[in-house]
Amino acid sequence: MIRPLLLSLVFSCALAACQEAPHSHEGEGGQEHGHEHGPAPAGEPERPDDSVTVYQEGLELFMEYPALVVGQPSPLVAHFTDARDSNGFRVVTKGRVTATLLHADGAEERFVADTLLRDGIFKPVVQPTKAGEATLTLRLEGEQVAGTVAVGKVTVHPTVAAAVAAAPPEEAGEATVPFLKEQQWKTQYATSVAEPRVLQGGVRTHGELKPVAGQAAELSAPVAGRIPVEGRVVHLGQAVKKGEVLVRLVPASTARGTDLATVEMEAARARAELGLAEREVKRAEEMFAAKAIPEKQLDAARVARDVAAARVSATERQLSFYRDTQSGAGGTGGTAFELRSPLDGTVSYADVMPGAVVEAGTRLVSVVNPARLWLEAKVYEADAPKVEHSPGAAFTVAGFEREFTVDEKNGRRVAVGTVVDRATRTVPVIFELENPNGVLKPGMFAKVTLYTGQTIRGVAIPESALVDDNGKPTVFVMEGGESFFKRALRVGVRSGGYVQVLEGVKEGERVVSRGAYEIKLSTATGAIPEHGHQH
Repeated sequence: MIRPLLLSLVFSCALAACQEAPHSHEGEGGQEHGHEHGPAPAGEPERPDDSVTVYQEGLELFMEYPALVVGQPSPLVAHFTDARDSNGFRVVTKGRVTATLLHADGAEERFVADTLLRDGIFKPVVQPTKAGEATLTLRLEGEQVAGTVAVGKVTVHPTVAAAVAAAPPEEAGEATVPFLKEQQWKTQYATSVAEPRVLQGGVRTHGELKPVAGQAAELSAPVAGRIPVEGRVVHLGQAVKKGEVLVRLVPASTARGTDLATVEMEAARARAELGLAEREVKRAEEMFAAKAIPEKQLDAARVARDVAAARVSATERQLSFYRDTQSGAGGTGGTAFELRSPLDGTVSYADVMPGAVVEAGTRLVSVVNPARLWLEAKVYEADAPKVEHSPGAAFTVAGFEREFTVDEKNGRRVAVGTVVDRATRTVPVIFELENPNGVLKPGMFAKVTLYTGQTIRGVAIPESALVDDNGKPTVFVMEGGESFFKRALRVGVRSGGYVQVLEGVKEGERVVSRGAYEIKLSTATGAIPEHGHQH
């Protein structure tokens, strides 16, 4: 529930001002954004208009109406907005409104508007029967939203002349910027109250999201070889488990520039040499038994046989590899290197094409575990002492409107650098944080506020209310439902999506927290929407 706030209850124009410059915008068919309470009888002055803006029970009511006079119909042009969502108010499109006048003597008068005049606008017509002080309330009932808004004390005048006499004189004041309800309802628009808050002291800087140490790995080709054409191919974004085979690599023939006949000849030569070595061992054993040669000579013959056997085995494998490479067969029956994932995670890089021949050292696959990330902030050396014992941080990244935080609940401070970088004159400060659902990506740049551990109490507004105006922080402060003051600010600490206001906005004032740039744009273009806001 948004707390009640009566922003304005003012006379929008005195008699002369209304005649010269009525609150109107030409729209459909030249209709006016004014009140149709009929022309004043001849010789009788025109009633002044009142307006009021109230926030109550999740509703915003902006209402314009002619001064209340006994026996005179006063159409209440009530603009209702569903203000429950601070990320964006919505126009009310369904419901009925009951306006109640409670007089000082306890008597009640009720006036009902069963349907909307148009989206967001109800028009109950109040016709009081007695003069004096009264309390006006409006009750909205509907499927979308319901609530009661207390407009507050109003005066029912005995005559129009009395209403004109009671109207305060117009005074020149701070210039306002118009932004009609029709414009607000078509944009992401919301307001927020400037109120005291406890803010964390902090240092603003920039940073980058990185994988946690030991939770990222690259797999490269250990030898030159060929990727088999059959089998599953790993792809970007694939979830993998520790130990899972990601790539198989059949080593290429070591005899570069040779043909199959040459490799077969080498294998045949190795087999022949093995046969000769075996016969030499048999002859040496016979001669040793006859004590014709020393045991050392027998040992030499046996070693020569073992070497020849190893050469045969190597040439056979080489021949098999060469045949596989030439024919395109996988050759994975114990003849291929298997590159396995060293951790649970997600494939962040994959350059694996079946049948491709790769050189030794070529990066094939990268795996990262994004469940937890490091936020590495670069703090300028002048601010480094302030964050030496930083308890946490807040940061934003492109693509997200929300602000992320790191504290003892979801992370920890990992390290504070001990050396200032010569090029950037910064010190790294690293935090580790949880990354539910993997919404944050390693490599993202971040705008970071590192908490200093100090707390400050002051008037604060949402940081989303700030608009850059030629390098100066600016906000739009609500004067009434459709008019705003443009104010330059002097700001202080920023924390948790809020910014401390040192000058420019007072406690209790309501600022535009969503849609401020649209208001700025409307002032730059001077555009006025077509709406036919006929009351």
